[in-house]
Amino acid sequence: MPRRVLLLPLVVVPVVALVAALWWSFVRTPPLPALLPQPVAPLLPDLAMSPLVDISGVEIDGSSDYVQFTAAVANVGVGSFVVHAVRADSRGRWRISQRFDEADGSTSEAVTNGDVVWGGHGHDHWHVHLGASYWLTRPDSSEVLRSYDKVGFCFFDQRPLVTQPSTAPTHPQFPKSACNGHDALEFTMGLSPGWADPYPWALPDQRLLLTGLDDGVYRLWAAADPGRWFKETNETNNTTWVDIRVQLDRTPPTVHVVRRGASGASGWRSP
Repeated sequence: MPRRVLLLPLVVVPVVALVAALWWSFVRTPPLPALLPQPVAPLLPDLAMSPLVDISGVEIDGSSDYVQFTAAVANVGVGSFVVHAVRADSRGRWRISQRFDEADGSTSEAVTNGDVVWGGHGHDHWHVHLGASYWLTRPDSSEVLRSYDKVGFCFFDQRPLVTQPSTAPTHPQFPKSACNGHDALEFTMGLSPGWADPYPWALPDQRLLLTGLDDGVYRLWAAADPGRWFKETNETNNTTWVDIRVQLDRTPPTVHVVRRGASGASGWRSP
């Protein structure tokens, strides 16, 4: 009997050590890969909004009136807009960075405040979370009457701009498929110079609520990178607007464009 008592610790201790090792390997987060060198002389992108198009009124669910529209973030700079995301494992937090082509041909990188989220727009892939991108005011007021926090953007070269910088590639360089993979540990999305990523009016987050407002003229705003999380050459051309006259006594509501503000990017070419 005493010999069995002495053997008990010899059995228990290895088991405890094994359980502890398995627990540690499960909860420990592997290290992230090292960052690329910091930017020195990067070829910067320039994010801008193309003019808002396809603007109309719509009634949803037989009770709520909206203005719907197509909006597009474009890159009018000389450098590509590149967002890189990496995480250590499927439970880990994403590290979001912006990557740059340097003048000497190398690639550099800078961590941003951005984040990525899965899903949205009725199709599942990773999106860069950009915050409030659309809002509604009166033309003579800065008071925000309606706003919408977009889930985000899966940036890719969707349509070439009508007016392009000299560095624009002829063919798309960033595919839509780059945003795929729910269990991915790393992905890169982007916009080439001279390309736009339109989000059409039919998507559920391409509208603002009109119900509860009076008839009259309103200013519809759209902004690229409103949080200024990404480096670019010009921060003053990220916003565009259009004034719309709204009549809510009809079904669907009537929405007419009466005035347009400046846009930092041109429209895009049809497929």
